[in-house]
Amino acid sequence: MRAPSPSTQISWQTPALARHDRRMAPVVFGVGLALLAIPVGLIFADQTVPGVFLLVVLLLPTIGCLVLGVRLPAAAGRKLAATEALARSGVELTARALSWTQIPSESASTEGELRLWLTLPDGDHVTLSHVCDWSDCEAAGRGTADPSVTVMVDPHTGVWAVVHTGHARSWTAEV
Repeated sequence: MRAPSPSTQISWQTPALARHDRRMAPVVFGVGLALLAIPVGLIFADQTVPGVFLLVVLLLPTIGCLVLGVRLPAAAGRKLAATEALARSGVELTARALSWTQIPSESASTEGELRLWLTLPDGDHVTLSHVCDWSDCEAAGRGTADPSVTVMVDPHTGVWAVVHTGHARSWTAEV
């Protein structure tokens, strides 16, 4: 049995989350196109715009939105395929939450690190670290709720994921 490690963790993706990402892709791409209209309009209107302003305020967010809009559906598909493979070959286990540490952020993010104690099917124990912003993980790590979370582990590859939503084997990857 190959023990899971932080480098073999995948993000648990349900079909509903994948559909959401795919629905958001055209919206993000559309925002990018709308942002692109601003510098193009300024250029055609023969307006003088400082190069730094044009680059930082207009073009970088535009390029970011366009690239994200194109890459979002493919990324959702990859995550969903990896989740489905893990759901087929993995073993559903219960991990005990040891602690939750808030990750300092300048934004209003509630992201934190959840430390988990996991007993593998062969009897070995492993401590894992899971970073996320799900309130259930935070509650388990702080001890304000059930101090356990569901984890799927593939014993042959060591790939693992915390199951945030749904039942691990109650769906297929068709979107």
